This record gives sequence, structure tokens and C-alpha cells, in this order.
Amino acid sequence: MMKCKAVRAAILGLLMTLAGAMPLAAQAGAEPGVDWARVTERDLNVASVFLTARDRGPRAALDSLERLAARDPSIRGKGHQLAHAVGRYAMEQRKDLAVLAGCTPRFQSGCFHGVLEGYFLQGGSIDRASVGNVCTGQQVARGFERMECWHGLGHGLMVHHAGNFRQALDVCDGLQADQPRRECQDGIFMERAIRAIGATSINVGGGPGIGHAHGAEGHQDHAAARTLSAADKQDGAGRAMAKVGARREREQLCSGVDAGHQRSCWAYQSMVLMSMSWPNYPRALRGCDTAPADAVRDCYQGFGKQMLGVSFGDVGKMMEACRQGDPARVTDCLMGGVEYFTDLDWRIEPGIDFCRQVPGESKPRCYEMIGARLTLAHTDPEPVRAACRQVEAAYVRACLAGAGMQER
Repeated sequence: MMKCKAVRAAILGLLMTLAGAMPLAAQAGAEPGVDWARVTERDLNVASVFLTARDRGPRAALDSLERLAARDPSIRGKGHQLAHAVGRYAMEQRKDLAVLAGCTPRFQSGCFHGVLEGYFLQGGSIDRASVGNVCTGQQVARGFERMECWHGLGHGLMVHHAGNFRQALDVCDGLQADQPRRECQDGIFMERAIRAIGATSINVGGGPGIGHAHGAEGHQDHAAARTLSAADKQDGAGRAMAKVGARREREQLCSGVDAGHQRSCWAYQSMVLMSMSWPNYPRALRGCDTAPADAVRDCYQGFGKQMLGVSFGDVGKMMEACRQGDPARVTDCLMGGVEYFTDLDWRIEPGIDFCRQVPGESKPRCYEMIGARLTLAHTDPEPVRAACRQVEAAYVRACLAGAGMQER
């Protein structure tokens, strides 16, 4: 009973903090108090998701979260973050990677990512020799499940190595196949970008939490800014210099990354550029223009994907933002829509609907990317062919080509 009360208190205290409310301060050594007068209906609804995860597992919790998100856009907007937390919480309860079998692709597969984070938060260990064994077995049997598992592995390795992305990448690079290796790298750079913009994880229950620091590790400018700020807290000029140094560091997150990892880094550097420039879209996209030549496309695509995330899937707003960069890169930016809409729950129909809305010059690449995404979700070619037959008739061939197939 006491553990149950403690879990409820931790959940409600957390949710009130997220909502801008502050729980009552606890006396030294006492259990944290909960200001019940300030608990909202939304707090209780979201808390119920985690109680469902505790009692019935992550699949039922994600069902519950889906029902809440359908009624409340603000919960929908935090869906991926909450799904991460469901995965971490479920892993804390079970302490077994078999919990992955209870995850679903909803909310951009955040549950898969959170389970891997939770595994390393508990002290799970892995090296280049054993990394290939994590995302195999019946608990991650389907194509998209394995891909999301590899991506979650990247998040988890950042947790394991306390944000040291170079050590995390060294483990990822032990994966033999290209797709798992790239997904793992993407997870690392996504986690690094989240930390750089100062985002905070949702942590629930008695397990250890993830502290997302503002700014990344290992850069001299950031270290200097921290030192100056600590030594001269009252000095306005010192604070200004620290702010400039921290901004410069975030702008240059990919500057020390080797060539083989630049594309993954810039795909998520777009998140940092957007955060720093919001709502100045042209400025953010000019940042993408400074990427190495073979990574500019990734940055633009990442911007398009992030734009849909912050606008709750508003395609019109995303298209308008994409037009404010280099005109030759508009299609690159729009391709982020295919990634966004297919990642939502790994159904292809939302991605196809998106491609129907893009300008004619962007449609061939859009449908080619649909085909490529289909091959990630399905190991059997027949569902891929069936899905490609759903696209606009003029682009069936493009969809099949993206899947590496030809018309029969």
C-alpha cells in the first residue's frame, strides 16, 4: 500500500510540475507532499496511464494514452515523450527486455525507445561484441519493431555513457548492417539534440531519472561558459558572454563529428536550429545550408519532420515553412512529412495522404520514399506491393522503385 501511495505521489508531483504547478514542499526526510487542491483533471488522467502500465503493462497503457490524446491536443503533443516514459516505467517494473513485446508503434514508437533507456538506467551493459543481440528475438519480430529498437538503443547508449556521444557511437558502429547502424546513430544524435535544447524527460516511479542538460558535452566553449557563469553570477557581461558561448556551441554541435556520422548529426541538428530560431524559419534553414554538402538534405528533411511535430501535423504550415529556405531544397524539406506520418504508428495510409498534398514536382520522390518506408515495416514483399497500389496511379512505379521492385 505504501509503495502504491509513493508511486501515485511521484506521478502527480511530476505532472503538476509539467503543468506549471508546484507541489507542496516536503519536510526534511518526509515523503514529498502533493497539493491536492492543484491537481487538475488532466493530471489525474495522465497519471492513470502509468497506473495502467503498472497493473496491465505497456500495451494497455498506450491504449489508454491514445484515448486521452484523442480528446486532448495537449496530451497528443506530449505523446512521444509520454510513451518514452511508459517504456522506462514498464522496464523499471519488469526489469526484462522482453517488455519490448508489449510496446506498440503509436506515438512515434516512443515506448520502444523508453524501454531501452530504462534498460541502461538499471545498469544494463553492452559492448561492440554484444550489441547485435539486443534487438533480436520474438519480442521484436517485425521489421518496424526492430528498426525502432535499434533507434531506442541509441537513446539508451547515451544514457549508459552519461551523454558521451562518442562512446555511444563506438558501440553503435559495431552493428554490421547499415540500417540498424544508422538507426542507432540517429537515436544517439536525437538524444544529444534533446539535451542541447534543454528538454526534460518525464520520469515516473522509483527508477532513476534522466537529466537532460542544457548544452552538450565536451565542447570548450560550453565549458568556458559554465566556468564564467559560476565565477561571475552577478556580472551582466559575464552572463551575456556565457549565453553567447552556449549558443555558439549549440550552433556547432556537428562541427567535431567525423564524416561518417555527419548525416545523422545534421538530421537532428535541425531540431536545435529550430529551437534557437523559433519562429524565424528562414534563419533555421540557413543553418541547414551550412551543413556539409551530403548532409544538407538530411537537415532540411529533419526540419520538415520537426515542423510537423511542433504544429501537430499541420501540413499547410509545414509546407509554408519549407518554402522559406533554399528553393532547390523544398522537396528535401517536404520529405520529412513522409517520415513523420509513417512514424506516427507505422501505418502507411497517412504518409500516402501526405504525398497526395505535395506539389507535383515533389510527388515522385515522395512516393519513392513511401516505398522505402514500406520495406522497413514489412519483410514480406506482397504487403509492400499492395500498399503501393493505393497511391496515385501515375506514381505506383515510383513507389515500387523506392521499395526496390518493378511492376509485374
